[in-house]
Amino acid sequence: DNTRAPDPTAVSSEDEELAETVTHDEFAGISAGDPDTKVLITTGKRAGETSFDFIRDLLMVIPHSIYYKRGKYPISSISTYASNRGFTAVLVVKEDNKKLTSLTHVHLPSGPTAFYRLTSFKPHSRIPHHASRTLQIPEVLLARFSTALGRRVGRMLGSLFPPPPAQDPMGRQAVTFHNQRDFVFFRMHRYVFRETADAARLQEIGPRFTLKLKWLQKGAFDATGGEYEWLYQNDMGKSRKKFYL
Repeated sequence: DNTRAPDPTAVSSEDEELAETVTHDEFAGISAGDPDTKVLITTGKRAGETSFDFIRDLLMVIPHSIYYKRGKYPISSISTYASNRGFTAVLVVKEDNKKLTSLTHVHLPSGPTAFYRLTSFKPHSRIPHHASRTLQIPEVLLARFSTALGRRVGRMLGSLFPPPPAQDPMGRQAVTFHNQRDFVFFRMHRYVFRETADAARLQEIGPRFTLKLKWLQKGAFDATGGEYEWLYQNDMGKSRKKFYL
């Protein structure tokens, strides 16, 4: 990213306007621990084993997440159902020809909604020398989200997880969303301590997957009349120096 073109939407972590925005945005309550997170995970209408493999790992990664069978219901109806039952997000996993293709993330109760291309899934079981998960709430690390859009997307992804309480350091684990050239790489690690809580190394737990934002829509999912905050256009990929997150 050293060759990145200057971006007028780039923001600094010390930006006072940014600090004010995150205090009052849609994710501020979850960041403060109110309400508790509760995530409904479902599939596209034609789900296969690939989707369920991914969902099994998501259920282990995201605290307070629950799988619901999709049936014939549209995403808008599922979002309304989930919102009325206190869920804070809906995730919809889609595949095509036994390959994962997309992840739709609806933040509840009033949006926004993000749609990502989903690739490069490697399940927990296939991570070499993987660590075992613990029952502790993972801390969330958001790396290199440097624009206003990027900070918003990062906070939205982070809102899938409750803020971790004070915990025994020996069971600590972390999830990372790392943005690099508008590709968001997901990793999960456990802290492995040698003799004291001050000396630790990271051991990967898994899974791994990659997200690329295709659009961000205001409000909860609306397939026909939704207003877009941001929409990827085909000509956006022509420059190797222009990035959006």
